[in-house]
Amino acid sequence: MRSALLRWVLDPVTSTLALRLRLRERGRLSYDAAWRLARVMRHPDEMGYRLQGHRNDDT
Repeated sequence: MRSALLRWVLDPVTSTLALRLRLRERGRLSYDAAWRLARVMRHPDEMGYRLQGHRNDDT
């Protein structure tokens, strides 16, 4: 199952907020990044997970 679909099933409120954020930014923000931002907006205690998700794994 794709992660976007799984996110919609598990947390539709955050997914809807992420979609609204992405539309507001006119596509300049990926859905994944928008979802993480929406998640932190709703659950500030998860900031560490957001930072972990935006790591550059190439280094």
